[in-house]
Amino acid sequence: MKSVPFSVLALGAGLLLAGCSSNQIPNCPSAAALADTATITGFRPGAPADPSGEAYTATIATVNNSCSFDRKTSQTTSSLSFTVRATRAPRADSAAYSLPYYVAVTQGERLLSKQTYAMQVRFAPGSAVAQADESIDQTTIHLEKGHQPADYQILVGFQLTDAQRAYNEKRRRYLP
Repeated sequence: MKSVPFSVLALGAGLLLAGCSSNQIPNCPSAAALADTATITGFRPGAPADPSGEAYTATIATVNNSCSFDRKTSQTTSSLSFTVRATRAPRADSAAYSLPYYVAVTQGERLLSKQTYAMQVRFAPGSAVAQADESIDQTTIHLEKGHQPADYQILVGFQLTDAQRAYNEKRRRYLP
């Protein structure tokens, strides 16, 4: 077996890697949960706003996006789905909570649009964990001249009050 010069191997590897790159434009905007608003905590009526008074805590666990891109109209239409995982202290009763959330479209630091919605999370009797899936069928983005779909972001998060936002900040100091 003949040895192949290192320069020939390096050239071959470079050509293989070059074949992996693409000039195609990503057709979907990115989608994610905004970390500062990805968790919401509800408190029992009359209970203190500390861990002893928590009725539940819900977190956006996964976010998925699929989209279509129409080059003629310079717009992309996305279908967004996400999963919420909620926890509570084990209790014998069932419970259902309405969780306000938003879907926002941004381009860099600019907020282009924001819609608010509500979803239900239900705990079965005796259950300490609940999961809910939510989907938004159409989020349309009209691309500005000179921008590509990948220049935009679709963000989801809970619509928090100032007190809930402050509680998240306080709680974050103690999380591992």
